[in-house]
Amino acid sequence: MTNLLTKEQARQLDYYSMKVMGIPGIQLMGNAGNKVANSARKLVSNLHNPSIFIICGKGNNGGDGFATALKLNEWGFQIHVHSIPDALEIKGDASHYFELCNEKDIFITHGLEIPTIENPDLIIDAILGTGIQLPIRSELFSIIEWINQVNSQVLSVDIPSGLDGNNGQIDPMAVDANETITMGYQKVGMTLSEGPSKCGNIVVADIGFPSLKNVQLEGRLWTLFDEKNAYHLLKPPHRNTYKHRQGKVLILAGSIGMTGAAILSTMAAMRTGAGLTITCAPASLNAVYEKHILEGMTLSLDDDGKGYFTLKHYAKIKEKIEWADAVIIGPGLGSHPDTIDLVSQILKESTKPIILDADGLRCFHKNALSLNEINTPIIVTPHLGELSQLLNKDLKLIQENPMVYADEWMKKYTGIAVIKSVPATTFCRNKAIMNISGHSGLASAGTGDVLSGMIGSFVAQGLSHEDAAQLGVFIHGKTADSLLSKKGYRGLLASDLLDEIPNTIKVYEVV
Repeated sequence: MTNLLTKEQARQLDYYSMKVMGIPGIQLMGNAGNKVANSARKLVSNLHNPSIFIICGKGNNGGDGFATALKLNEWGFQIHVHSIPDALEIKGDASHYFELCNEKDIFITHGLEIPTIENPDLIIDAILGTGIQLPIRSELFSIIEWINQVNSQVLSVDIPSGLDGNNGQIDPMAVDANETITMGYQKVGMTLSEGPSKCGNIVVADIGFPSLKNVQLEGRLWTLFDEKNAYHLLKPPHRNTYKHRQGKVLILAGSIGMTGAAILSTMAAMRTGAGLTITCAPASLNAVYEKHILEGMTLSLDDDGKGYFTLKHYAKIKEKIEWADAVIIGPGLGSHPDTIDLVSQILKESTKPIILDADGLRCFHKNALSLNEINTPIIVTPHLGELSQLLNKDLKLIQENPMVYADEWMKKYTGIAVIKSVPATTFCRNKAIMNISGHSGLASAGTGDVLSGMIGSFVAQGLSHEDAAQLGVFIHGKTADSLLSKKGYRGLLASDLLDEIPNTIKVYEVV
């Protein structure tokens, strides 16, 4: 399991290490400098007499830069340190390493202007750390622009300067690093929004922080999904199994003009191993369902030609809910008030696990249905637009800080939420598990319907809701990754995923 930290948690860990564990800040800074120097040496290992330019800001990030300079100087590298603050502004532990650099006669310049130099082989960015508040100061613009424009490799210390450690946002710019060496634990913002493109290769350095197992940090526990879990969860079925034991899934999805959503969700459930599926269909559209769902069953419900579900269908649907091991509700259901009433009734009275997606989430809009009225365990799978509707917040706000607002939703919701951002993140109790697979080609119609089918199938097969959500998201993204060379980003369709899912899953079905 790979742990991640918010910038507030990074500060807490610093405090705990120094104040509770008694680890001197100078020692941590020295360890950081050694780790950065090692990364720098590897980056220039194929060059003869490489030149290294270290830019230090104010505070501990700059101190890490001075500590790095000492080690590189010890190894005989040609280095030039540029300190943005003047000598009198360098305080705390950073001043210790600054003075040592002076004692070793390391060449140091100061100021907001980069001195005229030939392009260095490597720039070490030690300007701003994880604690910054955006926007960055305007006097740093020209320095960051210079770093991004010169033809040099760039190594960022802890986080690229200008990148927010919580949400991956930049305002208005951030350093483009080839590699980022981050101290102790990767930061949440390095995986979100602009984070991956700004960080480059990420190296996590052990500088002596205590294990998080021994520290109680405030806030949510953030981790990355571990691919080893897929091998653990996807063992081959027992040799004596049969279709009823392999999981029964009921799908309530589709309406006039959106039958494809029901078909995609159903086929995804079967492709991920569900033994039996029943897909509810408005009778006027049943022929479409029957034509495309060959291996699954359908439940035709008289709709008077309307093409959508209503509350009058509840009794027949309830019978099939009793039959099912998991229920998928929402893909392509439409927004008719009668359909929303039906979904609300099911949520109030059912006790079976429900995966609630897309239009199924409309019952919560403007607090029409209270979470306190739900008796059944549910997994919700909103994209950011749907999250903005659930929270009644402007979409732009959600897009700027998706994990903050997902956290807000989870304060009043005790189930599991899969937030379909980049990366998709599973929220469960006090945990948030970020996915490690997938790409932007999944930003197309129908891919969410496939995901809901996959998660529902895994729940029906007996996985815990938490495992089913994480595994569904991972296999969904991994399948898209395997299709990238064939379909590219723009050419990928949701239906392409269906035939590829078995090829993805079989890799993990090892004895």
